[in-house]
Amino acid sequence: MKSKILRNNPKVWFRYFPWKKQKDHKNSRGKLVILGGQKHMTGATILSAESALRIGTGSVKMLCSKKTLPIYSYKFASILKEEINTIRSLKKFINTQKTSIYLIGPGAGSNNLTKQKTLLLLKKIKHVVVDADALTCFKKKPEELYKFLDKNKVITPHPKEFHLIFPSIKKNMSDKEKLFKAIQLTKTNIVLKGSVTLIGSFDGTIIYNDHTSSELAVIGSGDVLSGMISSLIGKNKMNPFFAACAAVWIHGDIARNFGSGLIAEDIIKAIPYTLNKLKKWKIYSKKNQ
Repeated sequence: MKSKILRNNPKVWFRYFPWKKQKDHKNSRGKLVILGGQKHMTGATILSAESALRIGTGSVKMLCSKKTLPIYSYKFASILKEEINTIRSLKKFINTQKTSIYLIGPGAGSNNLTKQKTLLLLKKIKHVVVDADALTCFKKKPEELYKFLDKNKVITPHPKEFHLIFPSIKKNMSDKEKLFKAIQLTKTNIVLKGSVTLIGSFDGTIIYNDHTSSELAVIGSGDVLSGMISSLIGKNKMNPFFAACAAVWIHGDIARNFGSGLIAEDIIKAIPYTLNKLKKWKIYSKKNQ
């Protein structure tokens, strides 16, 4: 496997971007399922769900527990909810929703139950985005995670999470070297978040994203990003690698334009503005071809 390193910009992924078409409806825009967070961390999954809807998925369904269903019902009317309290009921649900895209991790809790859920999704579902606690719950046996990752999955660690799940990779290596080693171990798509975010494809291609802002160093911004990535993946949309590249660039562009005082909710509110800006760029590009 040889590594190819490129800079992230719309030219990398723009032609694949899944713009809404006149004949589209909510089902043609894809379905995203998010596994809900713990009762005291429902905000993380709400941020993921809202960013996903803003950037273009047709529907989002939140899998809730008996304790969290009232919270999601009160806080977020735009998403569908389903009460799932056991692994057995999750298995039954998955069997009816195998073509959906799944996101697990935000607010999940780094525990054995999250680990069981993550493994179940990775085994049964084609497209899964694995973030946050759904990664760190494998810190004792990371090989269990590697085994079920492939070209259709995305993992999104920040540096601390990265070293928890890749303990064999030396910390004194460059981030690009670290990412390439991790791709060799997992054969999956990896978003290594940081001041310069690196997006690695399962085939060894690495995109570096310096189109960003230090204002993204705020709680919840990663949850927003994972929702954006998940929303762009799927049939008639983008493959996991290009979805990650597009989401990371848009996420960074919003922060650069917003300026000081950014919070996670501001990123979500600015998604429509950035999409409209990209549409104008699309029209301009066509006129000048």
